[in-house]
Amino acid sequence: DIVDELPADFAVDEIYNLACPASPPHYQANPIHTFKTSVLGSINLLELARRHNAKIFQASTSEVYGDPLVHPQPEGYFGNVNTHGPRSCYDEGKRSAETLFFDYSRTYGIDIRVARIFNTYG
Repeated sequence: DIVDELPADFAVDEIYNLACPASPPHYQANPIHTFKTSVLGSINLLELARRHNAKIFQASTSEVYGDPLVHPQPEGYFGNVNTHGPRSCYDEGKRSAETLFFDYSRTYGIDIRVARIFNTYG
């Protein structure tokens, strides 16, 4: 569980953060843990990347746009997010994770990638 502090006794070159339930029934079943997975989990992984000078990838989603007023959403669109609705644990968690990734990149020079994966199937 990436919410817990991660051990630092191994070598890391690349980190892929795909953690967080994406299905509303799953992430709404434990909204606090869902938010912690996005926020605390990202901090733990970013700190691991910083200690090892590792590249790190964040899988994000279209949920960062909330209930968009623009279709399709260009990457520069900031969204229309409800901060206290039943989906906000996931929406705001993903938005916060992206913020953390960019802040760690600007502050510590960590090599990050963020991809908003959505409207896919297979």
